[in-house]
Amino acid sequence: MSETTDPAGRPGDDVLYDVVLIGYGPVGQTLAALLGQAGREVAVFERWPRLYGRARAGHVDHEIMRIFQSLGIAERVERDMFRATKYVFRNADGETLLTFDWDADGISGWPSDYIMYQPSIEDALDAAVRAQPTVSVHQGWEATAIAPHEDHVEITLRESTESRSGESASGARTRTVRARYLVGADGANSFVRTRLGASQTDFGFRETWFVCDLEPNVPLDLGFDNGQVCDPARPHCLFQLGARHRRFEFALLPGEDPGRFRDPRAAWELLAPYGVTPGKADLVRHAVYTFEAKLADRWRRGRILLAGDAAHVMPPFMGQGMCSGIRDAKALAWRLDLVLRGLAADAVLDGYQAERAPHVETLIRMSVEAGRVSCTFDPEIAAARDEAFRRGEVAPPPPFPHLLDGLLDTGAGGRAAEVVGRLAPQGRVRSGGRTGRFDDVVGHGWTLLLAPGADCDLTPGQAAVLDRLGARIVALGEDPADIDGYYAGYFARTGLSMILYRPDFYVFGAAEDGAAAGRVVDALGRSIGGPSQIPAVP
Repeated sequence: MSETTDPAGRPGDDVLYDVVLIGYGPVGQTLAALLGQAGREVAVFERWPRLYGRARAGHVDHEIMRIFQSLGIAERVERDMFRATKYVFRNADGETLLTFDWDADGISGWPSDYIMYQPSIEDALDAAVRAQPTVSVHQGWEATAIAPHEDHVEITLRESTESRSGESASGARTRTVRARYLVGADGANSFVRTRLGASQTDFGFRETWFVCDLEPNVPLDLGFDNGQVCDPARPHCLFQLGARHRRFEFALLPGEDPGRFRDPRAAWELLAPYGVTPGKADLVRHAVYTFEAKLADRWRRGRILLAGDAAHVMPPFMGQGMCSGIRDAKALAWRLDLVLRGLAADAVLDGYQAERAPHVETLIRMSVEAGRVSCTFDPEIAAARDEAFRRGEVAPPPPFPHLLDGLLDTGAGGRAAEVVGRLAPQGRVRSGGRTGRFDDVVGHGWTLLLAPGADCDLTPGQAAVLDRLGARIVALGEDPADIDGYYAGYFARTGLSMILYRPDFYVFGAAEDGAAAGRVVDALGRSIGGPSQIPAVP
């Protein structure tokens, strides 16, 4: 367990940290690694004395892989992943009702979707965090009080019961730390959210399922690899969980006692129809979960913010719960860094919820609708559902959401407006003798990207805005060379000559010709605002 000294060797309780994080799951880990990468002094506190070590989430998409790439762990985690190409909803007779096609590569430069084993992700993120000299991790401590002040937040912590081998709370060690900002990434039962005073919108979905994770000892031929079985007798799903594990999830029937599923024999009974027996696989985890759909109405109050499940929870039927939290971490990290460096007004943090909450709400609603397809226990209702799908009376799932508000050039018009708030492309390039994905070869962060052959004229003031942010101007041509024609195709399809995208890879603004590029940079300068009143931290 990392204890009470900060990276510079000072007593941890005497430090004014840039950021204190409560929670060290994948969202807290990602945010800690990103802030450490930016040189911020960060302390992380987690009630559990060690990593959880068991799978919960099971899916990441191309955007999350690009975020992992920015932390230098994408290739490591990919080795223990399974590339998914289809996720299918079938009825009890095996008819396909709905299919999510994941065959193509995503715009982020990675395959569209992967099924993963969460402990592998957490191990890789933990290594990325501990490689940052300005980040300290304190496991086995839980927050008990939060006191906001004008220029900092004070957090009181107590050694958690999980770390004290049965000692009473009265005998536990306590400590108090201070930070310019506090982020609660402490899960669905967030202590930080409670202290922030945030209420939650409940979308009216509550279903209890039994999750079984297996490590096969022999190849399993199940006849159906990845998807939902929408059988009213007992809805369930099964899928490959990373390269080495499999998961089954079974809905608990109305009135069924969750307590009986604590016995491993309940798992083997449900697995038996698939021919899965104790000799063929090890049951590495079995647990009962209640899936809910909730969204916090407030993600920020002053210097206190929320991320991940502390801000939103959704059913797992779209595989976007953890992904959404990691997006939160990426969106929050660069904002906090700019404000802490005195390069942006504190109001930049208000755009965090403004853009993330609608994005998450759309995904919650999509997840709920997908869940309702599966979670049907009445045979007559299920039969009517199946017939509606057969007749084509069910509308296809809506397109994946993009950002609509927040720190974006919302005044853009024409073709530029069509890409604002959407992910920027990542293709392969060659530069200085290196060939690879753009971010690895050229770098990542604020980027003004010019189409092959395009040019732009910026005034000294506009160039200063980009320089202030550490933005790079990249003109595709001979160096870096667009070796696969990927960028040429993107700019031809969009009719644009340049895009300006943020450190989280979302397009801030775009222009159809070089003369309009300056207007985009001006819009960025206005959006970022003047220097913050918070003293800059070197």
